Amino acid sequence: MTATPGPPTTTSTAPSAGGALLPRRYFPDQSLDNAFVPADASPPSSDAADKGLVFFDDDDNNKEAEVKKKKDGEDRGEVLERKVEDFFRSLKKGPGHGEANVMKAKKKEPPQVRHEADEWPQPHLASRRTELPPRWNGPTGTVVLIDKPKGWTSFTVCGKLRRLVNVQKVGHAGTLDPMATGLLIVCVGKATKVVDRYQGMVKGYSGVFRLGEATSTWDADSPVIQREPWEHIKDEDIRKVAASFRGEIWQVPPMFSAIKVGGEKMYDKARRGETVELSPRRISIHQFDIERSLEDRQNLIFRVICSKGTYIRSLCADLGKALGSCAHLTALRRDSIGDFSVNDAWSFAELEEQITKGYL
Repeated sequence: MTATPGPPTTTSTAPSAGGALLPRRYFPDQSLDNAFVPADASPPSSDAADKGLVFFDDDDNNKEAEVKKKKDGEDRGEVLERKVEDFFRSLKKGPGHGEANVMKAKKKEPPQVRHEADEWPQPHLASRRTELPPRWNGPTGTVVLIDKPKGWTSFTVCGKLRRLVNVQKVGHAGTLDPMATGLLIVCVGKATKVVDRYQGMVKGYSGVFRLGEATSTWDADSPVIQREPWEHIKDEDIRKVAASFRGEIWQVPPMFSAIKVGGEKMYDKARRGETVELSPRRISIHQFDIERSLEDRQNLIFRVICSKGTYIRSLCADLGKALGSCAHLTALRRDSIGDFSVNDAWSFAELEEQITKGYL
């Protein structure tokens, strides 16, 4: 029996986004059967229309959502990575640290600058009150107190002591002019590491100013080049002017000094006749006692306690100008440096004698 062919079965499809027809069983509302509606059909309700239509967000909204999602993911990744790093950092520091070490790592204090001189132990002190060292170049070095004789430079003292104790590193803690005498602190060997300790100490001087006469070096090492009246100066004037110099003052160093300008010492420039204008420096005069000599009223006997960097020659010249005259330094002795006194210092002749007896 032959079957009578019936009407062909048609599978409705709906147009896709690219124009293709979609199967009705999957997309019944968008199939070809619903593509055409009668002219007298009522319009679908808004709910039905909304149900049959598919709406997509704008591209901009999609992009913003993707960027936000990506950013949130990156932030979570960074936080996670930081926590992992902190965890392994705490493990490296060993047990007993935990989160406290992590907080310390986050709040690091600025490193403190430590100078080698601050941590260096006290060197052996060689003076008339203490014994000479068994070794001048010991583990901490040696500091020796010397009463510098007149006519020697500070460099001369260091050179003679270097050859005497057979130690290469020798340096002093404050220059004394050749015409001056008194306490010179000399550091030997490893004690040169702490020479700054002594250079910054308060210093005490005594000496003589001579009124009415001035020299090019402001001391007695050069001839008098200027004379001014001095007889009108009263004792009360001297005391008042001396009192005005106490405290913090500005002072211009002398041309004949060891200050370096352009890599060359000032006294070398001054000996060639060159003149350089030096900037004033701030110093402190803690004590300034002065009185006239009973033997010669033109001479003023003084005692000064001052800070590092003070030039007594400059103080003398400034005092003479303030009194309406001029003055120069005729004698100078350094009595003390900090708590060290010249009374405890070796004369170089005595020190040399002691060392040659077997203290090498």
